[in-house]
Amino acid sequence: MKKFSEQLSSLHYTTWTLIVLFLWFCWGIVLASCENYYNGFRLMNSTLIRHWLLTPDNGFFLLKCWFVGLCILVALLGVNLVFCSWNKILKFIRIRFNGPKLLMLLVHVIFGLVALGHFGGFMLGYKHDNVRLREGQSFSFQNDHEVKVAKIHFADDPVILKKSRRDLTRDEFHYRSNFAEFVMSREGREINRGRAYVLKPMRAGDIQVTLKRFTPSRARGSGKKGGKPGVVVVVSKNPVLGVFLFIYPLMIIGMAIYLVMTWKLPNKNKANQMK
Repeated sequence: MKKFSEQLSSLHYTTWTLIVLFLWFCWGIVLASCENYYNGFRLMNSTLIRHWLLTPDNGFFLLKCWFVGLCILVALLGVNLVFCSWNKILKFIRIRFNGPKLLMLLVHVIFGLVALGHFGGFMLGYKHDNVRLREGQSFSFQNDHEVKVAKIHFADDPVILKKSRRDLTRDEFHYRSNFAEFVMSREGREINRGRAYVLKPMRAGDIQVTLKRFTPSRARGSGKKGGKPGVVVVVSKNPVLGVFLFIYPLMIIGMAIYLVMTWKLPNKNKANQMK
């Protein structure tokens, strides 16, 4: 049993798991390059994974197998994380306290929590994608919640909304100037009001309203007097979002501190050898 535990915490096990994981991602890139599976990836991203896995295959059985395999590989890496933390870090600290080792143990734990946060985001809560709204319109969803578009502010020329997003330049579309103001309510009572920008969603607790894009006005003509644009939003709930947003930067900070601490160790060892 001890030998098996050492194998699960070995660098050899970690290296091969990462190699297979890398090749698995490469296979995913190949699948995404095919139009049929590209649509499958888009469908997967537009809903919760648990719903996507339970829906009929619709020709995406291979894609679902790829995702399940990805989860298995990440789980194997998680097993390595647990045994490595126990055998190579925690036991060493118990014998001889070491600041960098302790910090690396904390980074390992936080990394595991980040991975669990990702998995929780796939499986928990709900997600309503491609909700099309105009100013004054509302969308009702779980637990008697409702989100209403109170105001749409589009400062750029509405003509650019007929272009593909890939063709837009920074001079044509200003992310920080265009926004939609939303009112979140429950059972008719307002609980939150705020603005959502592209790449900057509005949050009300663990509920998030993401502004995906603006849509052209329904009114005739393309000038600014032709009517206000509409919006396409994603309404989602991730119960672990707050924890994830806290621990993710914490992991990055911990890794940065660890690099600083270990970067100085070789210099100290050389100084000691010279003495």
